[in-house]
Amino acid sequence: MNKLFHYFLCPSSRFIRIILNEKKVDFNLFIEDFSNPSEDYLFKNPGGFFPTLNTSSNENIVGSLVIVEYLQNLMLPPKFMIKENENEIRRLLFWFETNFKNEVIIPLLKEKVFKRFEKNSVPSSFVIRTARSNLKYHMQYFNYLIKENDFFIDDNLSYVDLYYGASLTVLDYIDELTFFDYEKLKNLYSIIKSRPSFKKILADRIVGVNPHSNYLKLDY
Repeated sequence: MNKLFHYFLCPSSRFIRIILNEKKVDFNLFIEDFSNPSEDYLFKNPGGFFPTLNTSSNENIVGSLVIVEYLQNLMLPPKFMIKENENEIRRLLFWFETNFKNEVIIPLLKEKVFKRFEKNSVPSSFVIRTARSNLKYHMQYFNYLIKENDFFIDDNLSYVDLYYGASLTVLDYIDELTFFDYEKLKNLYSIIKSRPSFKKILADRIVGVNPHSNYLKLDY
């Protein structure tokens, strides 16, 4: 059986869980401490980041972008890598994995979630304001990318849309999601969030950190 080592509010972990569900790949979940992974996990992935997929043949596939390529090679349906747009899909996946996560999601998680469990730790209003400002910039860019398409890459659902949805569920959970009046982005999130593959991640709950009251709402 495949094993996925993850953290509940890690957007990269959520993205891979969604992909595995979409492709109907059986796997068991193993949660790790985001800031202090276990020694056993560090043997699998010395970098300590998430997620890591331990395959049924006991191979460790490390990081969401590498896991995507691994799953691509298995040729499992449905197809989320549109051949004529492969380069753009990979570019935007890297954007979500690095820029969006590190400039928006991780800072907000550290200040609004992780610091709750650190002794004598107070959230930084400066870091939160900066992350919110970064979110506005990224959403503006996403709105530019989507244009009149149904999805990010023309009118076909791709990995990019699923990573977008996975990332926004994290912001949604901690009540930091805003669309800045970008109707296309709001509608796309509602469509993506309604997919059956999102059902299990939306059921996740972090001990001591409950989602805001509208978290399960699908119509924005």
